[in-house]
Amino acid sequence: MMLITTSHRPTRRTRSFGHDLERVFPNSLYLTRGKKTIQDLLMEAYDRNYERLLIVNVWKGNPLKMTFIKVDPDDWGYLGYLYLHGIKLQREIGFRNIRPIREEMPFIVTTAKRVGLDHVAFAQAFAELTGGKFVPRKERSLLGIADRYNTDVLGVIERHPRGMAVNFYRLDVTKERAVGPLISVKIWIMEDGRRWDYKEALGIKKKPGQSRE
Repeated sequence: MMLITTSHRPTRRTRSFGHDLERVFPNSLYLTRGKKTIQDLLMEAYDRNYERLLIVNVWKGNPLKMTFIKVDPDDWGYLGYLYLHGIKLQREIGFRNIRPIREEMPFIVTTAKRVGLDHVAFAQAFAELTGGKFVPRKERSLLGIADRYNTDVLGVIERHPRGMAVNFYRLDVTKERAVGPLISVKIWIMEDGRRWDYKEALGIKKKPGQSRE
């Protein structure tokens, strides 16, 4: 599905986050960045038949941004970006030693029940970024959606006090609750111009001189 790595000189927490992402995106791989350039990473992803490259950038020791890149030697390009409030790792939720899914399996993106239109728009964008499939939640259960699409893994867009969040379910691990990682998103931006900013959505005024991102 995708090759996952970090910016140069990642912190231990950021590396742990990368490994967590490897466990919830089917048939994906976390790769230590080292001195590799973006071009090196794109060629590595292409050689391994991945359609996406995900780079996690670090700021003050924590993951700050997730950059998604389309892998295609004739038409590669940036797809979009998630700017993060914070994350909660799988081990912080209570799950350790979850094995990655080393097989082709649909990655389904949906929403929690009774969310707003902004959450639905983000679910659609997140499916595009990851190469997953967006499925409207309606009144269906997560188990029902998973059975319909023959998968064990779902990304669910939820409400969050400071924006919105992505949580992940591995139904082969537990059908009772999300395993994480929990990703709190404050801004998402697509290369085609679609974007969402929690401060703009909530009508919070930015300080003079504060950048849009």
